[in-house]
Amino acid sequence: MEIANLVVTLICVISFTCTHAKIGYFWHITDFHYDPLYTSQGDTRRHCRRADERGSSGHHRALGRYGDYSCDSSLELIDSAARYMRTRHSENVEFVLWTGDIIAARYTGNEDDKYQAIRNMTDLLSRTFSSHFVFPVLGHLDPAPSAQLTNLWMHWLPLEALQTFQNGGYYTIEQSHSKLRIVALNTNLFSIRESNSLQARNQWEWLDAVLDKATTNKEMVYIVGHAAPGDDDCYAYDTSVDANAKYLQTVRRHSRIIAGQFFGHLHADTFRVIYDHDRPVSWALLAPSVSPHRDPAGSSNPGLRLYKFDTNNGKVLDYTQYYLDLSAANRNTGAAEWTAEYNLTQYYGLHDVSANSLHNLADKLRIGTPQETAVFNKYIRAYNVRHENSDSCDGACAHQHFCAITCLEHVAYRQCVEAAASALAAAGKSVPLVAPLITVLTILAFIIVLL
Repeated sequence: MEIANLVVTLICVISFTCTHAKIGYFWHITDFHYDPLYTSQGDTRRHCRRADERGSSGHHRALGRYGDYSCDSSLELIDSAARYMRTRHSENVEFVLWTGDIIAARYTGNEDDKYQAIRNMTDLLSRTFSSHFVFPVLGHLDPAPSAQLTNLWMHWLPLEALQTFQNGGYYTIEQSHSKLRIVALNTNLFSIRESNSLQARNQWEWLDAVLDKATTNKEMVYIVGHAAPGDDDCYAYDTSVDANAKYLQTVRRHSRIIAGQFFGHLHADTFRVIYDHDRPVSWALLAPSVSPHRDPAGSSNPGLRLYKFDTNNGKVLDYTQYYLDLSAANRNTGAAEWTAEYNLTQYYGLHDVSANSLHNLADKLRIGTPQETAVFNKYIRAYNVRHENSDSCDGACAHQHFCAITCLEHVAYRQCVEAAASALAAAGKSVPLVAPLITVLTILAFIIVLL
């Protein structure tokens, strides 16, 4: 009996140890939009930079220490995010995904100034994650691949990755202690301007070869990039229709080994489901930006995301979304208080993180019953990272979100939006004129920039 009890005890200890050893964490941070020229004495009409006293009557409202919704990120905001990340599961963090748009959209410095800004952010993350690897990808605001940029990140990437990164801005990382492979894409090569370039063709050939090899080696894959596939009127991006379709075909073909896709760019908290003949086969999670965000489609607070995953096979188990209430932080005389916003599986009542679960969640976002309305209200609060004015989204707006999540081909997205508009019109509900509205908003944004 004693021997039997001892065996049972040992089995329990071993089982617990193995189970515990599988669990790891990784951060996903994106869209810093760092502006070295931000100042709390600045003017929102000058992108929160100090105005020329001869040409301005002064800023029309006070700016905050940690930034402003109308402008890109201050150094203090990003520094506060780094300090907070150091306090969360630091002993179990395996790596960090850093998905682009490092510098501000309207930063007016020369190329040397831009590289210095990127160097400053790189140094900050190197200090924050001194014993971890950070895997960076390029956003559409970042410089093109170069030896100078490669040298900045060579302490994080192995030689093979450095070679493809310098030539095309993409690379792959094999996790030595598991069957997980990270594939970092340069989604700038999917743009209309770049999609027919030699670098774009090389990336497609390389991607096919990497995924074929991963299949042969029975590896699971994380695909990481800046801009997710699909179409979204809320934040237009010039992805080539052909490149978008080719990416979706690639994901469908290799869906069995793709354990997750991770993107930024939208400055919002959302997700995408990829289908193969109406069957959900893969998913992508889009993390909100570190930079605060304001535009006519909605505003958002700064966000950070920490994933929980099985380190043996890469299966994503959950994530916790953290955020900073920017208005409250600027009112507070002390340090910025980043807090947990929600936990994915608990917040939405998901059994797991899978294409099927996210498909079922997406289906609840089409407002119909009171239950579906409640789910959508939770989604839109998360989408805008708890911004105080985040709940103004009617039925047409909800359908547009549903279309963006589930219809990733450009034509399918337009058909989905038009079908929803027709249905709402037939029901006598207000319908936004999507294309004209986006055109007007684009013109207004252009005028604001000129001012």
